[in-house]
Amino acid sequence: MSNRLGIAVAITIVVIVLAVIGVLTMRGMVDDIAAPIEIEGIDTSTPINDGPFTGFTQTQISLAEQCLDVIVADETSERSQGLRGVESLAGFDGMLFVNPTDVESRFTMSTVIIPLDVGWYDADGVPVGTAEMDPCPTGTDAECPTYGPDERYRYALETMSGGLGSGPIGGCTS
Repeated sequence: MSNRLGIAVAITIVVIVLAVIGVLTMRGMVDDIAAPIEIEGIDTSTPINDGPFTGFTQTQISLAEQCLDVIVADETSERSQGLRGVESLAGFDGMLFVNPTDVESRFTMSTVIIPLDVGWYDADGVPVGTAEMDPCPTGTDAECPTYGPDERYRYALETMSGGLGSGPIGGCTS
């Protein structure tokens, strides 16, 4: 009887361990499956093949009746990297952070060397907050201030200081 009980306990432990490994594996795969994220009316699939943003994609969005050329950060690693360590936007008007769902994530300027403005937008592109962010080139995420809106958002747009217009974001008509 105790041999059967021992075998049953061992099998149960193996099944639980395999289930946990399966869940952790699926969590790691979800980000890859979700990216790139589709934005209604905006094509985010054009790759950047040279310069400091190689590996990202680019698109055009409208803001304040202007068409902006932006770098798209639609994968977890890209959103985490953001504009850390870059000296300029290399001819782009900004970086558009795209999340698969509404989030409350805060931004930090850790290792960012240029002053930036940021606007946060809901799933429909309507603004929910803005901030002027000061560089924190030598600080860590824990040491630098964080910035975020008072409500959940889907998109964030970072531009050079003074470059953020007002109004909703959307696809360019021209």
